[in-house]
Amino acid sequence: MTSSTAPQPKRRPGFAALLFAVLSILVLIGIALWFWFRAPNQVPSHFGADGQPDDWSSKGETLAILVPLGVGIAVLFSIRWIWEKLPMRFLNIPHKEYWLQHGQRGYLFDCLMEFMRITAGALALLFAMILVGSLSESLGTSQPDGLMLLLTPAFLVIVALAMWNLYHQLKPRD
Repeated sequence: MTSSTAPQPKRRPGFAALLFAVLSILVLIGIALWFWFRAPNQVPSHFGADGQPDDWSSKGETLAILVPLGVGIAVLFSIRWIWEKLPMRFLNIPHKEYWLQHGQRGYLFDCLMEFMRITAGALALLFAMILVGSLSESLGTSQPDGLMLLLTPAFLVIVALAMWNLYHQLKPRD
């Protein structure tokens, strides 16, 4: 239902966001390999609110949980056709009705995928940094105080900025 007054947004290929997601996943895989060869048999597997380890597990168990989650979620977030196949009622996207009514489904998904891929990359890097923190703690090497405490807020800031970008890209131009 395209009208003559339909907006003509610039198509956004989102290559930079895809590249960020792919490189972040590769960083996570690289750090997981480094972790496997450098970590002792027992490593911190959970950190408390104070940033200190409060549970320890084998490095195999830790990797078996963190790597498939970090890589798997990031990959799923990055695959466009998964999101395009979902019924639209399951997708909570700002102003989606506006863009669909103006025949701009492609633009809507371009913007969504940029958001999802930035989130995927940030998530992969969060998992990578958790592995780095676990390795550092298990080897007794020092990290700057509060580094582990900054991981979640840094992740949330990246996702919030990506969400702000998504909202502003999809704000109706009428």
